Amino acid sequence: MQLPAAELTDHSDDVVGAAGTPEAETSIPMHRGGSLRSQDEAMNSLAHRTAAITIAALVLLGAAACGSGGADTGGSATAGSSSGADSSASLTEAKAEVNVLLSNLPLKAEPLSSAPPKGLKVASVTCTLTSCKPGEFAKAAAKFGWKASEQTYDLSKGPSDFVAAVRRALQTRPDALAILFAHPPELIKAEIQQAQNQGVTLIDIASAVDAPPQGFAACIACNAALYADGKAEADFVAVDAGAQTSVGVVGDKTIDANVSATKGFVEKFESNSPNSTVHVINVSFAKSPQANAQTVVSALQRNPDIKYLVVQSPDFLSGMSQALSAAGLSQKVKVVALDPAGEEQLALVKGGGVYAWVGADGPVIWWRAVDAIARHEVGQDFDPTPIPALRVITQGNMGPGMFAPRDYETAYDRAWQAGS
Repeated sequence: MQLPAAELTDHSDDVVGAAGTPEAETSIPMHRGGSLRSQDEAMNSLAHRTAAITIAALVLLGAAACGSGGADTGGSATAGSSSGADSSASLTEAKAEVNVLLSNLPLKAEPLSSAPPKGLKVASVTCTLTSCKPGEFAKAAAKFGWKASEQTYDLSKGPSDFVAAVRRALQTRPDALAILFAHPPELIKAEIQQAQNQGVTLIDIASAVDAPPQGFAACIACNAALYADGKAEADFVAVDAGAQTSVGVVGDKTIDANVSATKGFVEKFESNSPNSTVHVINVSFAKSPQANAQTVVSALQRNPDIKYLVVQSPDFLSGMSQALSAAGLSQKVKVVALDPAGEEQLALVKGGGVYAWVGADGPVIWWRAVDAIARHEVGQDFDPTPIPALRVITQGNMGPGMFAPRDYETAYDRAWQAGS
């Protein structure tokens, strides 16, 4: 997304280090285009047609409370001057969109024009978290009789584990390789070049880019999809609140998928509810669930105006409900989380740990990757940056299987059989 040039000022109205000393005020420039690497940058890069957003750095003392050496910092954004008519129209559109999202429409897949080769050797690289859906790529690839292998990396071990997983995948000499990018593509520049030299069909998953990078056939769950995730969250929260409110967005500022979803949320929420406030709460996959939960609790204690928590990964829910309850906050905030990892997490809607889920593609990202490989193999045109099959799940519409788009396996079975 290209952003108009502008400058946003950090007023640092309440910035404190772990030891309690005030930190210096800084001016934060807006970045123009490119891949945003943190939620701080994402927040600082918001462009507005009618008003600038003021970014005020906040101290979220989770790290200090957990005994670590530094404080997690985030940002808050308040929109200032969208017209009442514009925001009313936007909210009306949001209500219509939420009604569609609550209906959980079935996934659609175009018929395959012809059968792809059956002897392909394909590989995937994904993370070990349940939200990364390990095992799903091989399940989809088996529909074509392809030999699939999977390499995983542990986010808590940092970028080096990701690079090692990509190298292992290339050692299998695959015909096609799908990579879930929780870390920047620049880390594996040499490996990407090696794959391209070997004629490997490459599929990008979850990069913060607007189009497939050079040499990649598709970009699944990239910016267009991630922005759509965040916009669906924004629509639901604005409609549910019905008036001015305050939201805390929880995510890891080093993970592109979290950054882009947060950016989509803030941009759409500013349109839906221009007088509301958004606080960014930075947590980390590298920290324990207890540390992340404490960061969220500390943020809420310092910002008691927050009425909603938008959680950009289901993995950050671990321990959060208990921590909120222990702090007496569970009845003061509504948790809206992105993409339940399975039936157990989905059931948190009934148990009260989650107020609502915004379901994105979930396991379907890997089926989309296999679908892209098949269409690339037969020379059929396809959308290289598909939008996810989104839905909202609440106590009122929850049912089995809603952690994924409805009938996705059946949809792909029919589409792929058409080409056989």
